[in-house]
Amino acid sequence: MLTLYYTAHTCSLATHIVLEEVGADYSTVRVDFAREQQKSPEFLKVNPKARVPALVTDRGILTETPAMLVYVAQSFPLSRLALMDDPFAFAQVQAFNAYLCSHLHVAHAHRMRGHRWVDADDKASIAAMQRKVPESVGGAFEMIEREMLKGPW
Repeated sequence: MLTLYYTAHTCSLATHIVLEEVGADYSTVRVDFAREQQKSPEFLKVNPKARVPALVTDRGILTETPAMLVYVAQSFPLSRLALMDDPFAFAQVQAFNAYLCSHLHVAHAHRMRGHRWVDADDKASIAAMQRKVPESVGGAFEMIEREMLKGPW
C-alpha cells in the first residue's frame, strides 16, 4: 500500500488527485506546517528535505511531485496517464510538470515564502516580491493555456 504525506493547500494535491484517478490503494498522513511537523525527527526520516509531498512505496520513499506522478502513472498502466507508448507525448507531460515545479510553483511561493530568497528582515524586498506575484503567476498561466494544454486530456 502507498502512503502519501501531504499538507492541505499545497502541491501535494497533484499526487493525491492522481492516486484517486488510478484507483490506488493508499492512505494519507497530514503534516501540520503550523506546528512545524515537517521539521520533526519523525518526518525528517520520511523526507529529510522537510517538505511535502512524500510517497512511501513498497520499494522506498519518493519525493518531488514529478517523480511521484510518473511512478503512480507507470504503476497503473491501464490508466494510460503515463503515455509510455508515445515517447514524445510522455516528454511533453514531463515538460509540463517540470515547468509547474520549477517556474510556476516558485513564482507563487514568492507570495508566502519570500524569506527563502531574500533576507527575512528585508521587508521592502519581500513586499516587492509579493506585489509581483499576480503578474508573474498570471503570465505563467497565460502561457500554459496558450502553449501547453494540447494533450489528450
